Amino acid sequence: MRLFGVAIKRNAIAHTELFNRPRRTLQGCPFVSFDLSTMSKTPSHSSEETPLQKQPLNPVRALWEERRIVGLALFCTLGGFLYGSMQNGWASEKFGRRRSITFACLFLALGTALQTGARNAAFLFVGRFFTGFGVGALSVGTSLYNTEISPSSIRGSVGSLFQLSTEFGTLLAFWIDFGTNYIGGTGEGQSEAAWRIPLALQLAPGIILAVGILFAPESPRWLVSKSRNAEALEALVSLRRRPAESDEVQIEYLEILGQHKFESELADLEKDPQASTTGWRASLSTSWKQWSYLFRTPANRKRVLVGVLIMFFQQWNGINAVLFYAPTIFQGLGLSGTTVSLLATGVVGIVMLIATVPTVLYLDRVGRKPTLIAGALAMGVCHAIIAGLSGRYQDSWLTHKAAGWVACVFVWIFSVAFAMSFGPVSWVLCAEIFPLRARSKGLSITASSSWINSFVVGMATPTMLANLRFGTYIFFAAWCFIGAAFCCFIPETAGHSLEEMDVAFGDTNKTSEQDKERMARINAEIGYDKYLVQKSQ
Repeated sequence: MRLFGVAIKRNAIAHTELFNRPRRTLQGCPFVSFDLSTMSKTPSHSSEETPLQKQPLNPVRALWEERRIVGLALFCTLGGFLYGSMQNGWASEKFGRRRSITFACLFLALGTALQTGARNAAFLFVGRFFTGFGVGALSVGTSLYNTEISPSSIRGSVGSLFQLSTEFGTLLAFWIDFGTNYIGGTGEGQSEAAWRIPLALQLAPGIILAVGILFAPESPRWLVSKSRNAEALEALVSLRRRPAESDEVQIEYLEILGQHKFESELADLEKDPQASTTGWRASLSTSWKQWSYLFRTPANRKRVLVGVLIMFFQQWNGINAVLFYAPTIFQGLGLSGTTVSLLATGVVGIVMLIATVPTVLYLDRVGRKPTLIAGALAMGVCHAIIAGLSGRYQDSWLTHKAAGWVACVFVWIFSVAFAMSFGPVSWVLCAEIFPLRARSKGLSITASSSWINSFVVGMATPTMLANLRFGTYIFFAAWCFIGAAFCCFIPETAGHSLEEMDVAFGDTNKTSEQDKERMARINAEIGYDKYLVQKSQ
């Protein structure tokens, strides 16, 4: 983070806040991607025996011999992803953003421990579910927290650190896999430690985050939503490192307070004055209203549609097909051996890590839409070129090594395009488009879309590569171009505060005359107008 902060400071004055407050940004994704990348090594993609397949007298070692076992493990992981991402919407509202993150880390630790010490399939399946639960919950919790603590001027940069951390975790996992692959040798004598150590190492960052987040400020927006206004002001002072009476802190605090009061009054208008439900029925009714709020108005439905489809295109551009099955792809392009496959995948990790940095630095200047459109077009072109080369030489790579390496280069260029566009921007966009009272639940829905589509693509890709062969890349190229066209119609959110997203999405409720009057009254009541007048004098 220090080196990254120095680069930001040298780059532009606009990023000074990010440099000064790196410890205030939360990145839970290094071990999220660490987990996924570690599992991609366990079922080896080479013709060699995997560590789990050695010594068949031990039932754990033989688990990965059957694709059925792999499929069940992935299915358990998906179930955890979905349940964790949906549950976090409730937990983050009930207990706060920080505690929900700690809660998720505990499940991640439990799942990791069960997998590391697995003695049969049951340990593995249960461990995958709990790990998936933690990963799914953290994908929502970390994005939500980062977005809500960030000023609008650098919100895109801070949100993009989510993807940068993902790439770092992926890179770390690949090279740890590469190193542990030599424990006990790469032949018959390879030790169980070769696969148990990478799994066990997930515990370290999870525990650090679970404890460390408790020492960070709570989201001021969540505190205001719970009527803890004094604590919200203290959190803003801590986050912005400015006095409470400074213009920056006061204006942001009053904007958050005004937006919360506005949404609270609208929610009160929706309540049935004759209703007398109490207890668990009241809680269920409240929860239903909060979820259904996302679908009541055209503007909110547009938010949900944009978030779900952005996550859809994030997966159907073929990135998981490239990353999770990268060893298979590189072997098909003429490379061979487990070691070479890990090296090739490690290069992809390095390329993606470096490629994410420019987006972190410039996203708030360039904007979300141009970045997504350019990335989708570049990925589509890369797929088309790889398809052409594969269609011509896929059965004769060994005699056309130059063509094989050109295809490898375009795999890396594809990875660069993803890392600079849909990788970071999808999470940034989905975390900022929803109103305060539905933000955690909206992000839960969009994150679930990401995990579902990731699972579908991951399960379908091996069959597609086996049957469609180079047609697989043509298929994903088509989705890239469709995604680029879709992004032309989404609103630009760069430069808008979270409280201004209603305008960006054309919320007719917010801009109606009646609600304009309500907002003006609230601003007068909280002293926002008076403060702006004093500031201008």
